[in-house]
Amino acid sequence: MAVGVRACVVASILLLLQEACLLPRAEGIQGLIQDDHGISLLNELLQNDPSSLCRYVSCQEPSSVGHCPQGTLYMPNIGQFGCCGACVRFRQNGEHCTGSIDPMYGGGYGYVQLGSKAASLAASLGGKPVDNVVDSLWCDYHLLCSEMFQSCEMNTQVKDCLTIQRLYDQAVESDDFLYYRDDYRWRPDCSPDGNYREKQCKGPQGEMRCVCVDPNGERLYGAAYPYQKELYESMNCKCSRRVWERLHDGESSVTLHCTENGNYEPLQCEDGWCYCMDPDTATPYGNRLPEKAVHFLPCYNKTLMGEQYLRRCESEYHGRMEINDLMAFKGVQGPSTLLNCDPDGSYGSRQCDTDMCRCYDKYKVDALSFPAGPGCQCARDRLLFMESNIQVSMKCEVNTGAYAELQTRGSYVFCVDEDGVRAGPLVMLEYEENLGCKSARLCQTTGRVTDCDSACSKCPPEAYPKYETPVEE
Repeated sequence: MAVGVRACVVASILLLLQEACLLPRAEGIQGLIQDDHGISLLNELLQNDPSSLCRYVSCQEPSSVGHCPQGTLYMPNIGQFGCCGACVRFRQNGEHCTGSIDPMYGGGYGYVQLGSKAASLAASLGGKPVDNVVDSLWCDYHLLCSEMFQSCEMNTQVKDCLTIQRLYDQAVESDDFLYYRDDYRWRPDCSPDGNYREKQCKGPQGEMRCVCVDPNGERLYGAAYPYQKELYESMNCKCSRRVWERLHDGESSVTLHCTENGNYEPLQCEDGWCYCMDPDTATPYGNRLPEKAVHFLPCYNKTLMGEQYLRRCESEYHGRMEINDLMAFKGVQGPSTLLNCDPDGSYGSRQCDTDMCRCYDKYKVDALSFPAGPGCQCARDRLLFMESNIQVSMKCEVNTGAYAELQTRGSYVFCVDEDGVRAGPLVMLEYEENLGCKSARLCQTTGRVTDCDSACSKCPPEAYPKYETPVEE
């Protein structure tokens, strides 16, 4: 935008704010505008009362986070004098920089420095920026700004999702990567800020399982195998991640209902009000109605819902929490509960009393293990395969319900993770003692070469089955 036109537009904004009594009627306002085009006066207003200006700014920002171009990250309060959201492009490896964003500190969002004040102002006053992108002088989340060279470089100290992804890509491109030995490693799916996306599909091709995780990659409720075609293909884990977020924020009882794969169920009820949710987009639609009028909602299905929204486990848990809240309001500590419910409203696989823990089915009818260890995934999966008439060789820990660390398949042996997914190389039975399951898991979560080399210590080439790298369709 030409300087004369820009000054005219800024002057118009300042005069409009003056008419609204948001700026003093100073005699020298025209002189200030002529000196620096009114930028200093606008900066003073933004420092003292930024919200006043935003009422007069018409935002031209992406309609949704997903509409930002690839390589950019949507951020609120970035464009148009800090009043509107925009797509931000951070500096990449080798590019000039003025600072680094600590991936562990979300507050860094508020300190983005724009590449050019004049360009930012012109874009703000003259319409939306090109492609709705604002340039930042800060390095991207997985990079550090070198003080010596003032350029972005890899951050080897932080092991976020993007770092693991980068190390995986480097390993695959190297000559040291042998598919028949290293096929257990999988590439994580990361968000632009270095966190793990809700859905992660792990394991070798043909043995994969998709699971829901939190931003740090820790396991949440929700999983699907490829043979569960509909659940597997539609899986997005939006519900499981939202339940985790609300519990993480301190809510004691969350009544959102998730499906087996971590998606939202079509009908949701909270605090006595019900609404419909699109499982694919994770967005509500239609009206919100009292729970007594839930049958008027288009997503209501009496066969699936039954006579009431809350299911047996969460109804019991929710009732106990209401009693505890009431007693706490009166200054009395309520009784603790060890009840564990899954986000679909059924009983969690591991239930404990004052004496011990056991693994159960989702109805808490059949005890699957006696007693239970820290996890019951193997016991639950064994039941799942039986109900689906699928014969799978799997070994559960005796009296724990968790997967045994070592599993066998014919004449081969291998390590598995807590979900029973192969997490190490497949080797001949006579090399079982050479396997390092802990190192194999660390190879995936850290990407360190030393951990990957120790997945099967001193294993010769003949220890591994020989097969070609599969061709992706």
